[in-house]
Amino acid sequence: MLKRFAFVLVLIAGTAPAFAQSHLAAIRGAITDPSGAFVPGVTVRATNVETGESRSTTTDNGRFVLSALQPGQYRVQVEKQGFAPIDGQIELQVNQQRSLDFTLTVGAVTRQVDVISSAEPVQRESAALSTVIEGRQVTGLPLDGRNYLELALLAPGTAPAPQGAASSLRGDFALIANGAREDAQTFLLDGVYNVDPKLNTPGVRLPVDAIREFEVLTNGYDASFGRNAGGQISVVTQSGTNAWHGTAYGFFRTRALNARNVFAPADEEAPEYNRQQAGGSIGGPLVRNRTFFFADYEHTRLREGITRITNVPTEAERNGDFSQSLLPAPFDAFNQQSFPNKTIPSFFINPIGRSIAALYPLPNRSTPKANFVSSPILTDDADNFDVKVDQVAGTGGLLSIRYSFNDRRFYEPFPSSVGVPGFGTDVPRGGQNLTTGWTKPFGAKIVNEARFAYSRVAIGVFHENQGRSINQEVGLPELSSNPRDFGLSQITVVGFSPLGDEFTSPQESKTNMFQILDTVSWATGSHLVKTGFDFRSIRQGAYRDVLSRGLLNFSDRYITGNALADLLLGFPFVTTGAILDNPQKLRSTSWSGFVQDSWRLRNNLTIMAGVRYEYIAPAVDADDRATLYDPASGQLVPVNTGTMPRGGYEPDRNNWAPRISIAWTPDASAKTVIRTGYGIYYNQGALATGEGLYFNPPYFNLSVYFPGAG
Repeated sequence: MLKRFAFVLVLIAGTAPAFAQSHLAAIRGAITDPSGAFVPGVTVRATNVETGESRSTTTDNGRFVLSALQPGQYRVQVEKQGFAPIDGQIELQVNQQRSLDFTLTVGAVTRQVDVISSAEPVQRESAALSTVIEGRQVTGLPLDGRNYLELALLAPGTAPAPQGAASSLRGDFALIANGAREDAQTFLLDGVYNVDPKLNTPGVRLPVDAIREFEVLTNGYDASFGRNAGGQISVVTQSGTNAWHGTAYGFFRTRALNARNVFAPADEEAPEYNRQQAGGSIGGPLVRNRTFFFADYEHTRLREGITRITNVPTEAERNGDFSQSLLPAPFDAFNQQSFPNKTIPSFFINPIGRSIAALYPLPNRSTPKANFVSSPILTDDADNFDVKVDQVAGTGGLLSIRYSFNDRRFYEPFPSSVGVPGFGTDVPRGGQNLTTGWTKPFGAKIVNEARFAYSRVAIGVFHENQGRSINQEVGLPELSSNPRDFGLSQITVVGFSPLGDEFTSPQESKTNMFQILDTVSWATGSHLVKTGFDFRSIRQGAYRDVLSRGLLNFSDRYITGNALADLLLGFPFVTTGAILDNPQKLRSTSWSGFVQDSWRLRNNLTIMAGVRYEYIAPAVDADDRATLYDPASGQLVPVNTGTMPRGGYEPDRNNWAPRISIAWTPDASAKTVIRTGYGIYYNQGALATGEGLYFNPPYFNLSVYFPGAG
């Protein structure tokens, strides 16, 4: 028997493609007679109460499994001639294996016994540490901004991403799970990957009313889950049912009703804050028991004053007069003596330095070293919608198509350390996710899930002064001839707020991801065997004009002992800038496969064993238009020449990930479950790491000036 079982495992692994992560649920259990003997040939039927979709099987040596069931409310019927039927209702949650054991009693076939409880107090069939956030929690718990992903932080072992993490900037969501990096989490939507590969953040974000429920897996998950080594967040969207249902809502907040920001100066006007969020959803049958649809829409509008206090030069300081300044008196670099009356002679002042200093606003407060306060308006407008159609296809089959769309227009007035208005960034972001899924039973023991998904994330970061050459207006050169790079160099003057546009902008990327996924689940006796395969292809077109306007740094430890005086005299301590022609055409592929067996050795003991293989190809440029440093020759060499791989490093081909775990229920009341397990997990890093290919000569030439020996 064991040899035959091992042979079947190998056969399935070699011939049947299968989807890895799954949001679908399963029911498994054993049926005995009053003497405790297993009863074969018992019919077990599960019917979705909301849609009428039905699936049935018969016990094999007294045991049964119904796999690949959509989460929802189910009516379970157990029947065998000569025994009293059992009829009751249960609820299946995302990725749940629900344990149901029955003891049949001899009786009339017309007798109905309702003995099944709707909810299961603890998960008995899995050793994974998981938390399910139910639909009533998603819609009922207070959420700042109605971002349902914030509820993932309710799961044990999770925490917000570190402050300033790239994946959590500009209103994006990120978390850490059990100490893994913030880019080590997988986001799943109806069983397909929902990520922006650039930073491994969520690809599309759904309105609260579109979420049925979601699960947060933080540790101990089996070989069917992979790609990332941290948490696995699996979201299930709402579907239409035989009953019409819908929602409509509107929320608003306004400055007139808000308490005062305790961090804003008491003598300044309260910053603006106005937020409106409105939307709705509707779902129902197109053809009863056959075809269903669900749709939702949400619009968000935010206007928020962002307060920042900083220090700017006074009008006298901008003209070189430091007689009333708290700054050190500047000294003449030629004779090391202070300028007369602590004032720089006008003929010494560099016209470029004077023009740059004039860009500062004048002080509006008398507080020393904090003489300027402003509250420019952050704007955030977003539109989200989803459309989903489900078609019952044959006995137990289901065809599902969903399209999700996000469009966000975000303006950030203070994207960097610059503390004066006028140097913000526009951050448009669009996301799309199209998923087609087909679940098809082949007899009572085998179920196939096939999915195809296409997702696209387009994001840009554009400095506020794009196209306007402030550099030329003040007398500085433009390093780039492309108008999209025009603006003002970022200028740092010690003791004052920096000036200038964010030096990492402009940048823009459009990332397309294609996924092909399929699954086969096979139930036999006390075993539920799954074998899996998924394939992903990522194509990104982008540009990142880093340092295309350069940086200038003025120090109080260089020429005059006064950074502002150095600016007025035209003596930067450090300057840097780049001449670039490095458009990005990143390509990456990855695939994985697994075999997983969940063996219900006894009614209170389940052993899970499996192995997963992950292959993640290095990101490469489509045209090999990149160079990297070759330690052997000490030179920069083109990729894909000689011994230099296309992606800069050789692919890792030995990512085998065994998993084994045990779930044991020691008490008859099933209120306690003891879990233990071991596994190896591999992580697919963010695509942004692969962008390092593009920052070497001759495509990216960086020049830096600073004084010093040599």
